[in-house]
Amino acid sequence: MLGILRRIWGDGASSQMAKKRMQFVLMHDRIDITPDVMEAVRNDIIQVLSRYMEIDGCSVKVDMEQGKDFMALISNVQVKRVYRHST
Repeated sequence: MLGILRRIWGDGASSQMAKKRMQFVLMHDRIDITPDVMEAVRNDIIQVLSRYMEIDGCSVKVDMEQGKDFMALISNVQVKRVYRHST
């Protein structure tokens, strides 16, 4: 029964996703980071990490997160292997 009600009225997942997207857009506007700058940061992260480990460049995601008293850069990188010596 609960499943039917969720299908009819939704479970709020899309509204939560929309809220997160709006927060992301507003945060970027407040800190004035353009998509070009975010892409440059992403590319720099790939370049630096590639010296020390083999990474999946297509999997790299860079986001900004704002807390009550902080702003954080969050990067998610899939590491394939770590080099014994830097290249």
